[in-house]
Amino acid sequence: MVVRSVVRRRRLKELGAGGATLRVAGAPVGATVQIPSDKKIKVSVTIENTGTGSVTGDFAIWVFYAETLSGSTGDPLSDYSNWLIEADAIDTGTVTGVTLNAGDTLIIDGANPVDISGVAGWSIGMKIDAGVILFASIGGTQYALDSLKITDAVEIVSPLPSIEIVDVAFSAV
Repeated sequence: MVVRSVVRRRRLKELGAGGATLRVAGAPVGATVQIPSDKKIKVSVTIENTGTGSVTGDFAIWVFYAETLSGSTGDPLSDYSNWLIEADAIDTGTVTGVTLNAGDTLIIDGANPVDISGVAGWSIGMKIDAGVILFASIGGTQYALDSLKITDAVEIVSPLPSIEIVDVAFSAV
């Protein structure tokens, strides 16, 4: 699911860069992912060149997490400002010097997975919203290309028991 306004869609196509999709722990946007409270949230964002030409640039994601984030305004810079204030935790990722031909996709991973146990106020049973902003530097010009809010992206659950078989011995009797 890609969320963006018609105005931004046209601007994205002019630049030759597309929108973003988000995967948290391998689940697609819209699906609530259960993550144990003793783990970290790892994010991967897939962007796509939905334009007709090639684009070369540096691409960056900012991912904001909070129990409740405000809805997307349709303007990535406004969403960035709002979510920066509202966020309990933030992850970012950057890929530099990439050329995306028409139809190409690129996965940008967050560089700093969020340690759930280190976020004040988060507890087992909570559902966490995520907001993603896509930025690009193309030809020396900075663009805020897209924003996406995912309600209840992550549910914090109890840690699973960590007991496993470590040795097996066989003998004759």
